Amino acid sequence: MQTSFTKKFFVLVLIAAVLVCFTQVTFGSSTKEKKKQLKEVQSQKDDISGELDEMKAKIRKSQNTLDSLSSQIDKKQEQIDEAETALQKTKAKIEERNEGLNKRLRAMYKSGTIGYVDVILGSNSVEELVTNVDMVQKIFSNDQTILTELKAQKTEIDEQETKLQEQKAALDKQKKERDEDQAVLVAQKKKLQDKYDTLSATESKLKDAIAKAQAAGGVVYSGGKWAFPLHSSYTLTSHYGEARSYESHPGVDLAVPTGTPVYAAQSGKVVTAGSYGGYGNAVMIYHGNNVTSVYGHNSRVVVSVGQTVKRGQLIAYAGSTGWSTGPHVHFEVRVNGSPVSTQPYIGIS
Repeated sequence: MQTSFTKKFFVLVLIAAVLVCFTQVTFGSSTKEKKKQLKEVQSQKDDISGELDEMKAKIRKSQNTLDSLSSQIDKKQEQIDEAETALQKTKAKIEERNEGLNKRLRAMYKSGTIGYVDVILGSNSVEELVTNVDMVQKIFSNDQTILTELKAQKTEIDEQETKLQEQKAALDKQKKERDEDQAVLVAQKKKLQDKYDTLSATESKLKDAIAKAQAAGGVVYSGGKWAFPLHSSYTLTSHYGEARSYESHPGVDLAVPTGTPVYAAQSGKVVTAGSYGGYGNAVMIYHGNNVTSVYGHNSRVVVSVGQTVKRGQLIAYAGSTGWSTGPHVHFEVRVNGSPVSTQPYIGIS
């Protein structure tokens, strides 16, 4: 009887051991597969990120060209306006000169013949006659010279305005082509951004799943007050939800000098510690209950993946790695993999 009981007990223990081993293998395999998927997604995301940077550079370059063309078009229009003003003034002078000449002609012509008789009859002496005839000839000669000059000036201005109009038309055509190119670039950027956002969402879900799996051994978030990630003064340079050209800012940026200590805002398990795409040297801590905190752009990380940290524990030193324009701490909170306002957690957003 004792032997039978012993055998049964041994069999039950053996079955339990097998189930435990099977569960561990299955869990490990699932986590390993998720990590593999995460690595692939991150690799694709990095590639898309690089393409996005190139596309943004192309768009900036294209925009600079468009701005230059617009400036050139504006200057050409100013020159055309100036030429048109000069042309109108010249036309007015020609009209004025023509009117004066016509008045003199009407006074000196009768029935289509030159009224030199009036000049002769009106002269009191030979000297006066010569003087009057010479004066009439000079008036005609002067009027004709001025008219010739004004007409030549008008022709020159007309040609200049025509040339300017042709140049402006060519610039307008270039700008239209550039506008079309710009529209294509923006459409391509949107496709890349959509793909990047999709990869980011997938990445967040995978990270969240891995974090929960890794923290299954004892990380349970029960709320409570969070510590501020800095013990030093800082400048809030970017708010949560701030509109960007490529995203809505998922956290807050706290400007501090490089090397400023960064602390865990809440207890949890480290799920990322090191280079991570645009975040540079980043630390991500899973706190349980699908809550994760992120600390980006560090110059150096002092924790490792799988490590359990306490609220207020040193985890990194601030820097400007990744997509950063200056030393600061990028801090964000994610719930179920999606960014949420940091206000309820650290008091600012």
